[in-house]
Amino acid sequence: MSSPETAAPAVDGVNRLGMVISGRYLIRELLGEGGMGSVYLAEHTHMKKRVALKLLHPEMSDNAEVSARFEREAMAAAHIEHPNVAGATDFGKTEDGAFFLVLEYVEGTSLRDALAKGPISAQRALRITRQIGLALERAHEAGIVHRDLKPENVMLVKKDDEPDFVKVLDFGIAKVLEGAASASAEIAKRNGGAGQPLTRMGTILGTPEYMAPEQALGEAVTPAADLYGVGVMLYEMLTGLHPFDVPDRMAMLSFHIVAPVPLMQDRAPKVDVPAMVEAVVRCLLEKDAKKRYANARALIEAIETAAAGSSIDLGLGGTPNPGAVPSQRGPGWASNDAFAHTSLGLPAANVTTASGSPAASPSPSPGAVASGTAAGKKSALLDLLARQPRNVLYGLAAAVPLGLILFVVVLVLVFRGPKTTPDGITTKGSGSSSGETATGASKGKTAPPDRVKAAVVLGPDALESLAKEFPEDTSLVQKLALAYGAQGKNAEAMKAVRTLLAADPTAANDDEIVQLVTNTAAKGKGTDDDEAFALLEGPLGERGVDALIDMSTRAPGREGRDVRDHRLRAAKSLAKPEVRAHASPAAALLFEFKAAQTCADKHDLLARAKDQGDARLLAALKPLKSTRGCGGFFRGGNSDCHPCMRKDTALDDAIGAIESRGATK
Repeated sequence: MSSPETAAPAVDGVNRLGMVISGRYLIRELLGEGGMGSVYLAEHTHMKKRVALKLLHPEMSDNAEVSARFEREAMAAAHIEHPNVAGATDFGKTEDGAFFLVLEYVEGTSLRDALAKGPISAQRALRITRQIGLALERAHEAGIVHRDLKPENVMLVKKDDEPDFVKVLDFGIAKVLEGAASASAEIAKRNGGAGQPLTRMGTILGTPEYMAPEQALGEAVTPAADLYGVGVMLYEMLTGLHPFDVPDRMAMLSFHIVAPVPLMQDRAPKVDVPAMVEAVVRCLLEKDAKKRYANARALIEAIETAAAGSSIDLGLGGTPNPGAVPSQRGPGWASNDAFAHTSLGLPAANVTTASGSPAASPSPSPGAVASGTAAGKKSALLDLLARQPRNVLYGLAAAVPLGLILFVVVLVLVFRGPKTTPDGITTKGSGSSSGETATGASKGKTAPPDRVKAAVVLGPDALESLAKEFPEDTSLVQKLALAYGAQGKNAEAMKAVRTLLAADPTAANDDEIVQLVTNTAAKGKGTDDDEAFALLEGPLGERGVDALIDMSTRAPGREGRDVRDHRLRAAKSLAKPEVRAHASPAAALLFEFKAAQTCADKHDLLARAKDQGDARLLAALKPLKSTRGCGGFFRGGNSDCHPCMRKDTALDDAIGAIESRGATK
């Protein structure tokens, strides 16, 4: 075995086996090798812990740009502390001048290997993608853009009961954003310049198959580029195929820039992907970065909404079906029950309002850009390209060099523009489009099912266009609200819900709409949750009151402070007389029972409880069966707190009737 002192500088990695790096990392096995360096399985000699050790070849360590990029990877990985990121623990230089980086050793299956077996279920794909989103959320908060997300850089490991615990790897070409926190400052300092970039504008870094359009054009890369890479991977997971089937990598860049993303049913006819899930993918794969999700958190929430709307259980707790109303509604009036600690008998003047400011008008869509600006012109161009027939764009993308693509496409459109009607929502085997005239729309009051399905997949813009064509079809407004919710555009979603309820008050009984508003109220911030609470307090009627009761009694669980804040806000909403006026008989009885002070007052309500009470009342009724708990210190707390309940069977009758009704549901 060679010693560190006698070993020749390694070029191929084999000579490193058995060496001890930096006095503490014993190299055990070569895991992989490339032109710039090698990756080894190593063991910390003192801690007996396995690690992954990435080692640059000595001659590469003399290359200033390569070594700076390697150090940037070390700093980036070290500053992203998150369970779904393979973190860095050490960085240094060997005796023969080669830089090394010590990373968490991840033993599992790469997403690439998982994809080799074909499409995976929507449930598994969403669970994996959500974890990638969590990793990106932390990275982007630290001011770091990965820039090379691909299945090879996503590892799936078994951890506890999770068979697909995600670890995101390889921040080797990560970009540190301007103004990032400690990571940016430290990397700039070590590189000898304040934020000096390692690559010039126009340099293309990344893997073509997963590269965002702006990245392929060599433009500035933002966190939105990572979201595009996630979209490509999610498309692959759901269909087993890349969105584009092209002959070479240069053509692949062209397709990312101009080619429309094919519907999953067209690309993989045998795969059935829920429409709300496909809508998430299409938002991620928008050509215009501004039209993608605002950030990784918005993506995470969109995944959760799409899963709930598609009856997919992500294993996060709760019920997978957004319309399902659980027969047991939580712990009842326990110590964490915000509703139990309100005073419903207070005069209205003494009730604190839920929010100090009225709900503001929804803000413009993140993708909305003034048409007169440069960004607006680019957005308009991309929209125009997206409406061209696929065969035209495919031919251009495959045949034209990357640098001339946009120029040539613009020329084609200029010459063809006056003769061509832009395509809208075109279903497979159909010539119908959203460009139909009002005369065509008058042929039917409801939109054709096949066009509705296509519009749901294509997203909010297509649904809005179809809703204008069929203004009497309120189901389109319902789907529009859900589509906005799936994309995390809560302000637009709440505006659509209000429009829907104004046109069709019976939509207040729509389980998906109620769940959408409830989720926004429980998770939103600022004007989004203001509008959601306003909908729950009035327009959603009985269902809104029920949702507020459920929210006010929900335990904080893993979400922590945000849930506690929204529980208190829901309780304050329930304290308003105008809100309680919308309550169902069961909810109204719940309010009265909570307000009852004496045993006699509660006993008087038992007859109504037998006929009208629901499962929520059981948490208050069952404790009344106890004959202990009162009497003070000297009597040992052995006295009956509610002796009037023992004079007849009214209490047992009420409990039995409620439980019987619950069992028959």
